[in-house]
Amino acid sequence: MTVEHVTAPLLRVQNLGLRHVSGSATTPILSDVSFELGRGEILGIIGESGAGKSTVGNAILGLLSPEFQQTSGTIEFNGKAIDGMTADERQTLRGRRISAIFQDHTASLDPLMSVGAQVEETCLTLDSSLSKREARARAIDLLARVGIPEPERRYRNYPHQFSGGQRQRVVIAIALAGSPDIIIADEPTSALDATVQKQVLELLKILVDETGVSIILVTHDMGVISEITNRVLVMRKGQVVEADRTATILDQPRHDYTKKLLAAVPRLRIPTRTVKAEDDGGQAGSSAIDGDQNPLLVAEGLSKQFAPQGFAWGIGRGKPRFGLRDVGIRLPRGSITGIVGESGSGKTTFGRILAGLDTAPTGRITIGEHAFNVSRSGRRSGLLGRVQMIFQDPSVSLNPRMTIGETLDESIRFGGRTGSSKEPADLAAMMDRLGLPRSLLARHPHQLSGGQKQRVCIARALLARPEIIVADEPTSALDVSVQAEIVGLLKDTIAERAMTMVFISHDLAIVQAMCSSVFIFKDGRIEDFGPTEFIFSRSDNPYTRALINARPQRFTC
Repeated sequence: MTVEHVTAPLLRVQNLGLRHVSGSATTPILSDVSFELGRGEILGIIGESGAGKSTVGNAILGLLSPEFQQTSGTIEFNGKAIDGMTADERQTLRGRRISAIFQDHTASLDPLMSVGAQVEETCLTLDSSLSKREARARAIDLLARVGIPEPERRYRNYPHQFSGGQRQRVVIAIALAGSPDIIIADEPTSALDATVQKQVLELLKILVDETGVSIILVTHDMGVISEITNRVLVMRKGQVVEADRTATILDQPRHDYTKKLLAAVPRLRIPTRTVKAEDDGGQAGSSAIDGDQNPLLVAEGLSKQFAPQGFAWGIGRGKPRFGLRDVGIRLPRGSITGIVGESGSGKTTFGRILAGLDTAPTGRITIGEHAFNVSRSGRRSGLLGRVQMIFQDPSVSLNPRMTIGETLDESIRFGGRTGSSKEPADLAAMMDRLGLPRSLLARHPHQLSGGQKQRVCIARALLARPEIIVADEPTSALDVSVQAEIVGLLKDTIAERAMTMVFISHDLAIVQAMCSSVFIFKDGRIEDFGPTEFIFSRSDNPYTRALINARPQRFTC
């Protein structure tokens, strides 16, 4: 199936076939994939994990490992076959003419270099005529264009000093450094909150209009597809099952698989019925209460500042940045509470302190009858283990040296049930409930897709049987068809085990489906809070409304 163009396409993929060879085993990966990309066009590629979306992008970039063998077809850029180029020719093409934005922003950035130096280095590599001063100015301009606040100051910061969403924006800036003809963007907004995602999508559209750059957008987010793409390819099991203009795909899908994907997209519902007076929400402030007078969790007066690193333009040390400002939350047993806010608002900082992974100079956390000193590490205070965390970035949170089976067995032992005859049954049942083949137990993390790794992280947290789970963007790497299943699993598990969950997310539709109440974070403070229905229907807080209005309108009802 081919996307047709009247003028000569910038990129043409014809009848592409790939297979993966491991020992004596051969697995087909792509079969007869054909499409064209026009100049100044944004082409979306959607499909579930394992559909071959990212493989197509890596084949164009020449980044496939030797285990992948091309069995048929050709890839042409500007009329010239690129799958037959030498390594040097492809290296010259990659970056200058075709650049990439990868899903795993952590792996794309050097932890030992400041982000400004990395953008500047890319500018110098791709344009040797630039002076160092000019490259520095361009790097700062690129950081500003992708929404990094105070780019002159943050230029000297290192990747670990940025939130996940901010790191992804830095990766986008690096991809733009060479003014390429084509950008292959693999889940470029998966870590971004709704308002920043909208800004980045608008930026990409502006770049297309101003420079004529073409974009291949690989994503599982139908909202992103609806907002930015001109045409869409729907892939399943290595094949293109449907291809057409975006409006046609979204409004009049022909293939049953496409219909299934669209039906699974979570819709943000804006209720119109009257909310009871006792359900009124909160006002902007520091502390908030949700639940009864005998809560499982009480967090009081949590504050944390991040010290400045290095010097700000030679004038002296920069100002410290607040991660949290006197935050207090009270949560009942068996509840699922959402925390929403833009990148850098303090969501993840709060979750890490609650899980005992970070400390705070002031504040206290009480779980049941036990109070914990948050100024001490979670291991020393005893907090570590009472709370389990599902991390935003599964690639970093899984030990690359351990098989999936070893990782999950360790979690069961950590939960205090060593030697239990239930362990194999528990593990097998959890794999089945999460839609993970049991054959994955023998594999290592790098052999899994992003969605599979995220599901393993969810299994690891649940198997440890904690009292509280902090879920930091647990569905960000999952396909829409899997998201609904995971949401149902988490809700059922919380109810069955009378656990409490703090659900951190930028996806308002998922928060609405999961949570009984919502806290809106901004600049380290609680900006707004209340029952979920109130927040989405009646809250008049400007920041809350801005987050809601940033949601793609096609999937809001």
